[in-house]
Amino acid sequence: MPPIIVNKPVKMLKAKIIVPKWYVDKTIELLQRKGVLHIEKAGEGLEEYKELFEKVEDTISKINKILESARGKTVDVSLTLSELESLSLNEISREVNNLYIKLQELFRNISEEEKKLEKIKSLYSILSFFEPNIPLDNIFYKGKYFIVITIYGSFDQKDAFTRLCREKNIDIKIIREYVLENMFITSFLTSFPLHEILQMINACGLKYIDITDYLSTVKTVGELTKYLDKEISNIKHRLEELRNKAKKLVDDNIEYLSKYLLFLENKYSELEALFKSFSSKHLSLIIGWIPHYAVEDVKSSLNKAGIPFYIELKEPVYGVDEPPTLLNNPPVIRWFESIIKFIGAPRYWEWDPTPIVSYSFALFYGIMLGDMGYAIAIILAALFLLDKFVVDPRSRDYVFFKKALITSCIVGFIFGLLSGTFLGNTLSLMGIKYSLTTVFTDPLSFLVIAIIIGLIHVNLAHVLALVKAIKHKNKGDILSEIGIFVTEIFGIPYILYKMLHTPIPGIPEYYYNMFLYGAFVGIIILIVGTVKNMGGLGLLMWLFGLTGLLGDVLSYSRLAGVGLATIYLAVSFNTIAGIAFNGVSSTLHGIAGIIIGGILAAIILAFGHIVNTALSAIGSFIHSLRLCFVEFLSKFYEGTGYLFAPFKIVLRKRFVIE
Repeated sequence: MPPIIVNKPVKMLKAKIIVPKWYVDKTIELLQRKGVLHIEKAGEGLEEYKELFEKVEDTISKINKILESARGKTVDVSLTLSELESLSLNEISREVNNLYIKLQELFRNISEEEKKLEKIKSLYSILSFFEPNIPLDNIFYKGKYFIVITIYGSFDQKDAFTRLCREKNIDIKIIREYVLENMFITSFLTSFPLHEILQMINACGLKYIDITDYLSTVKTVGELTKYLDKEISNIKHRLEELRNKAKKLVDDNIEYLSKYLLFLENKYSELEALFKSFSSKHLSLIIGWIPHYAVEDVKSSLNKAGIPFYIELKEPVYGVDEPPTLLNNPPVIRWFESIIKFIGAPRYWEWDPTPIVSYSFALFYGIMLGDMGYAIAIILAALFLLDKFVVDPRSRDYVFFKKALITSCIVGFIFGLLSGTFLGNTLSLMGIKYSLTTVFTDPLSFLVIAIIIGLIHVNLAHVLALVKAIKHKNKGDILSEIGIFVTEIFGIPYILYKMLHTPIPGIPEYYYNMFLYGAFVGIIILIVGTVKNMGGLGLLMWLFGLTGLLGDVLSYSRLAGVGLATIYLAVSFNTIAGIAFNGVSSTLHGIAGIIIGGILAAIILAFGHIVNTALSAIGSFIHSLRLCFVEFLSKFYEGTGYLFAPFKIVLRKRFVIE
C-alpha cells in the first residue's frame, strides 16, 4: 500500500563484514561499485569475532556432550528462514550453558552415587566371609590403648606387611583369619597408633575394612549386612531416578539442541573459513548499515568475486542504535523530500512526513499564488533561469526542489483557472469575463476556507502526535492530546452557536449547554496530561496548549492574506498602468500620445508584474514552509536524523573553482 499521510524509511541492517586484509581493496571496490553500504568504521573490533568464534566452538562442544547421552536416537531437524533470522548466539549460548550445568550436576551426582555403591558392594562382599553374629568391634575398633583392624589382600602383600611389622617391632595379635585361593582376610589387635598402621597398610598395597560410619547404627556383622543390603537398594533407586531425570532433560530439549547445533554449525563454517585459514592479525573488519533488500546481492557478489568473507547482520535496537535514514517515497512525492530537508532529515525511528508535506506544501503554495499568469512566469523562470543561480544544477536535491516548485506552480495555475485570474484582472480588462468560483477572490469566503483548512491540518498533526505518544507509551502526551480533541469536539459547536450564532445542523438547541461541560472535561484532561509532563508548572502551561491551538489555526489566515495580496497588487499595477496610459494619451493628442502612453503603461506593467511575480514566488514559498514546519510538523516531528550516504563511485560532479 503506497504511503498516504506518512511513510517509513527503508529497513536497515547493521552489517559487519570480515575479509582477509589482502582482499580489503577488492572488497571495498566491490562495495563502492554497489553503493549500498553506509560505512561507520573499518579495521577495528576483530577481537570480538575471535571471541565469537571461540564461543561458537565451546557451545557446539557442550551440545555434543549433552547429546552423547542420547546415543542411538535419530532427529530430523530443519530451520526456517524466520528461525534462522530470529536465533541469537548469545541466547543459544545462555540456554545451552544452563542446560549443560544442570546435566553436569546430575552426572556428578550419578558418579558420586556409583562410587558409593561400588564401595558398599565391596564392603558387603568382604563381610560375607564373616559369621553374622560376630561383633563389629572384632573387625574394627579404635580404643585408648589398643586398636582392632581387619586387612585383606594378596599373600605377597601380607608377607610384606609382616616383615614391616617385624622391622618396626610392632606386636600384633591375630583375632581371626580367613584364607582363600588367592587372598586372605585377617583381623588383628595391636597397641600401635592407628594412623601409622594405616600408612603401613597402604605402603604394602593392602586394604582395610572401614566401618566407622556404621558403628553407631549396628552392632554385629549380620545387622550391618542387612543395613548395607537396604542401602544398596536405596542407592540403586536414587541412581535410576537421577539417570531418568538426566534422560528426560535431554529428551525434552533434543529437538531444540539439534536446531541450535545446525544453526551453530552454519555459523561455525562461515567463521572457520576465516579464523582457521588466517590469524586475526591478517583479517580486516568493515562495519556499516545496509538496506535489507541489498544483502543477498552483496553476498552473491562477494562469492562471485572469490572473496572469503564472514558477514553478520543485526537489526537495529531502538534506544541503542541510530541508523541512517534512507527515504523511500513514490514518484512526485519524493520531489518534496528536498522541502523536508530544510528542517532536517527524519530519524530512522520516526515517520517520514514527506507525503503529507508534499500535498500540504503544493496546496498552500498554489492557494497563495492563485494566478495563471504568475504560475506560468515562475515555471518558465524555474526552467530557464533558476539553474544559473545554483552551483550544481544537476544535484539530486536541486532537481527535486525544482520539480516540487513547478508542481506547486501547476496547483497555483489550477486555482488561478478556477478564479479566472491572469496577472490579476487582465482577462477582465481584455473583455474576457469568466470565473468558476469567487471563493478565492472574496475576502470573507477566502478567510473561512483558510481557517477550515487550518483546522483540518492542525488536527491531523495532533492525531499523528497522539499516535506517536501511544506508540512510545507517553501517558502525559496521550492525555494532553485527548484533552485537546475533547475540548474541540464540544467547544467548537458551543462557540459557533453562542458567540457566532451559527448552529450546526442536526444538533438540538438544548444540547449546546451540555457541550460546555464536555469542553470543561477536555480541559481537565489536558491539565492532567500537562501536569504529568511538566509537574507543577503544568498547572499554568496547559493554557498555552489551547491558545497555541487557536493561534495555529488562525495562522492559516495567511493563505487568504497572501493570496488576496497577490491579486490586489496585480490589479493595482494594472490600474496604475491604465491611469498612466489614459493620462498621457489625453494630454498628448494623436498617435504620439497613444505610443508614449502605451510605452509608459508597458514599463509599469512589466516592472509591477515582475516584482509581484518575485513577491508571490518568495512569499508563497516562505509562508508554505512556515505552515508546514511551525504549525504542523512541530507537533510530532523531530527531524534529527542523518541521511543514508553509501560508499559509492561518483561518476559525475561539478567543481566550481573560485
